[in-house]
Amino acid sequence: MPLTEFRSSGIRICHFCSTTLDSHYFESLGTGLLSRGAHLLLCSLSETQTPKWLGDTGSGRRFVSLNSSSKSGYTRAIVSLARLLRKERIQILQTHLFDAGVVGIIAARLARIPITILTRHHTDEVRLIGSRFHVGLDRWMARKADRVVVFSHAVRNYMVSNEHLPAEKIDVIYQGFDFERFSATEKERKRVRAEFNLTSEFVIGSVGRLFKIKGHVYLLTALKDLAKEIPHVRLLLVGGGNQTTVKKMVHDLGLEDRVLFAGHRRDVAACLRAMDLVVHPSLAEAFCQVLVESMSVGTPVVATDVGGAAEVITHGKTGMLVSAASPEAIYRAVLELYHDPEGRRIMAAAAQTSVHARFTVERMVTQQIHCYERLLDHDSYHN
Repeated sequence: MPLTEFRSSGIRICHFCSTTLDSHYFESLGTGLLSRGAHLLLCSLSETQTPKWLGDTGSGRRFVSLNSSSKSGYTRAIVSLARLLRKERIQILQTHLFDAGVVGIIAARLARIPITILTRHHTDEVRLIGSRFHVGLDRWMARKADRVVVFSHAVRNYMVSNEHLPAEKIDVIYQGFDFERFSATEKERKRVRAEFNLTSEFVIGSVGRLFKIKGHVYLLTALKDLAKEIPHVRLLLVGGGNQTTVKKMVHDLGLEDRVLFAGHRRDVAACLRAMDLVVHPSLAEAFCQVLVESMSVGTPVVATDVGGAAEVITHGKTGMLVSAASPEAIYRAVLELYHDPEGRRIMAAAAQTSVHARFTVERMVTQQIHCYERLLDHDSYHN
């Protein structure tokens, strides 16, 4: 898809997030919007550090923190954000994550911002781990926003069927990836494996914060049986979070010599390349970013068939999809791929080609711009 510019340059957009905007997603989207003539205000509810990728502020770019890390400060944050939006003459406010959605939509109403977009970064996580109050707020935000942007058709379908949101109100815009940056060499693979004293071991990897909804319990249960069939198997866990519960389960299953905790890493691509197979056992996802990243570096993937996983993986061709919450399904898929090295190689190559073609930054930015322009055209017509 070719690059596109705004029909009317100088559009004033604010992206408002609950936490940091220093991520590949915001860097790719923000850089793309700036290069196409947008004036960009980045605002965080809690993070105080300016995103590294933004560089010097000015020249149509600015970062502001509301420095509100607790709910007790949200009233103040709403007032501060409303003032900021008016001062900056923002035309479009786009929110990210739950708390920023609540604060942002109320502030936009106070400031009389013409267009408000809610970006839904989850599928059914709020229903799985939240209260009825949180579920109600989730639905309220989607109804009050002028537009909802989601990262997969699975999220769109969920919102239509479970929240009864009109399908025509929702735009599906897949995340885009800078694949030239998100890659890893054979040298980096060897470096990571040496760091964890891995030589000829068969390394299963999983990337994600240590949180119950990520399904690590099912992967560890499967590993107990896999160790009987693959004597040299190891599990490398990459991601932050509380290790206490996971480590207790590792101990109870007698897997201490099998499981390695890497913690939060900046070199995720190199870690993925160091793995022989990635298993993503999550119980709920919106888009499954780690699947694209794993496939991009050429590592074969087994993933639970939740959220947008089936939109990333073609089962049996570019990866394996298994039932969620099923150690047996994980066990069978991993064992099948372990015994078929050539099949793993062919699958990984097909997966790499697939994601490089479909999940580009250019496509993401262009589709987001088209979303803005449709809303601006509609707003101009009605005013």
